[in-house]
Amino acid sequence: MHGGETPRPPFEGPVRHIYVHVPFCRARCDYCAFASVAVGGGGSGTDVPRLFDAYVEGVAAEWERERAAHDVRRLRTLYLGGGTPSLLGPDRLERLLTVFRPHLTPQAEVTVEVNPEDAGTEFAAWAAGARRSPGSGALRGVRISLGVQSFLPELRAALGRTAQADPRAAFDRLRAAGVASIGLDLIHGIPGQTPELLAGDIATVLDLRPDHVSWYELDVSEGTALARRLARAEGTAGGGRRAAPVAALADDVRAAGYRRLVRALSRAGYDWYEVSNFARPGHKARHNLACWRARPYLGLGPGAVSTVGARRWTNSADPRAWAAALAAGRRPTRSVEELDDATRARERLLLAARCGEPVPLEAVSAVVDPDALAASAGAGLVSVRGGTLRVTRKGRHVADGLCVRLFRAPRLRG
Repeated sequence: MHGGETPRPPFEGPVRHIYVHVPFCRARCDYCAFASVAVGGGGSGTDVPRLFDAYVEGVAAEWERERAAHDVRRLRTLYLGGGTPSLLGPDRLERLLTVFRPHLTPQAEVTVEVNPEDAGTEFAAWAAGARRSPGSGALRGVRISLGVQSFLPELRAALGRTAQADPRAAFDRLRAAGVASIGLDLIHGIPGQTPELLAGDIATVLDLRPDHVSWYELDVSEGTALARRLARAEGTAGGGRRAAPVAALADDVRAAGYRRLVRALSRAGYDWYEVSNFARPGHKARHNLACWRARPYLGLGPGAVSTVGARRWTNSADPRAWAAALAAGRRPTRSVEELDDATRARERLLLAARCGEPVPLEAVSAVVDPDALAASAGAGLVSVRGGTLRVTRKGRHVADGLCVRLFRAPRLRG
């Protein structure tokens, strides 16, 4: 139970959290498997500005449609992710926020993902709250999640990040402008990331003292340019884009690097509150926490995912198809999934495991293997007390694999 709320089944209850997917980016990074559309620099000599304007209008229309269809209360969090939301620029971002401002609580958390090349002086001033629309009231400046990946150019190149902007300079501009909460988004397990190079990134993070750090392990998805480069390095594939092949880090090197960064950030006073997330006091990502606690949420924009009750749906990833559906008065849905009780119970345990938060044992007992649970408790990976199950700090290091072992094999019908 959190914040005095009554425990309820996963994703049930009124909607108080909104995710807006901004699918546009300058160029698609080699590791990216998200719904995104590369538009280059988005200059005025192209049709990109019209595409951006149509996108903002589409989000407003989709919001009105979904707000009427669901029990939406005053919003506690609003998250603009991508893609590259900052590519829209301050004016269009301001127009987007104006759509939601009347529906936010006074203390709502508003997060915008930003790439370093967009974090100029004007953008920083807007993010700090210097440019509020008339009638915006006491809404504070936005929370910024700065997409760094690595401070080292050679590691960004290994990921296919083509932008040359200095992430540290971007951080300094945002801090100098008075942005109240700045998070850094990094990746570990990058091909070529030696222990010494990882130590360099850790040292830079500790020197900057951001309010929040998300440090994700590199996930190489099938079909991405990075997957093809790794396959060529292993001699198992050819063809495709002829970028330089790269070699994956050994599993033990990745695991050791992860333990090292967790230890370093924890010793520096950051709360390791989720497998990949660390926060200074008062700066936990409240939107992400709501998702990890299986609160219902609406996703707006091309490729966005929503989960409300036992239903999860995904929007069309094509911006034009998405906009056309809305213009025709239709929901721009690509797929719908009905979540049965077992699926929701597994998700509840998996999400709680990543945060080390307790779960009522009775809520997940139908999907947990008792022998695996006993073995995991004996190994110090979980604790079971007072009718609740909690993954320990030791278990959080292997949370995903631990849950796979805990889950009871589904019964075959027939």
